[in-house]
Amino acid sequence: MDYNSLTAQIREYAKRNDDFFTNQIPNFINQGVNRIYSEAQNIGFEKIVEGNLEQGNPLLDKPADWKETISFAITDDRGASPLTTFLFLRSLEFCKSFWPDNTATAMPTFYANYLAYQQFYFAATPDYAYPFQLIYLSLPLFNADNPENFLTQRYPSLLLYACILEAAPFLKDDERIPVFEALYSRALKSINQDSRKLYTDRIAKRDKD
Repeated sequence: MDYNSLTAQIREYAKRNDDFFTNQIPNFINQGVNRIYSEAQNIGFEKIVEGNLEQGNPLLDKPADWKETISFAITDDRGASPLTTFLFLRSLEFCKSFWPDNTATAMPTFYANYLAYQQFYFAATPDYAYPFQLIYLSLPLFNADNPENFLTQRYPSLLLYACILEAAPFLKDDERIPVFEALYSRALKSINQDSRKLYTDRIAKRDKD
């Protein structure tokens, strides 16, 4: 499956090829991806970004596709043995109270969401360009120019059912809606069970090691 074939399947389900309906399909797809994200975040929405903080700057722009932070770690690599530290999420008010003078610098301990969730705010203001690793949840860029992602490759049926359910209210009085609701719920349950099993196996292996 890719974006174009998904669009074709939605049109086939709806038995609609008019421009008015076709122009709504990108919205149905976007809503379908959001539906899956809200109900199955652990199936592949994680991303990892690495970079460096800016010395003397308490702010860092978030990735454009950021939805939620899983972890934020910085590494002090100035010594013979690099030391990695995980930062603690706190409110912006806490961070500013903890470090009221953002011109003073030290190794950060806390971070907050800042500027309508578009940036991170650090306390303390970094005294060094620490390498960082950000693990976060994101929505995949999915459109005609970016036609494939992990959902199309690994969970095409789930994606199709989710998009059809989002299109259903637009079509009104479709007797097939309960069928697709059942198919979506069954696929979602199976995928979540597999994801939990993989997570449990990963934890057990780490504890054993």
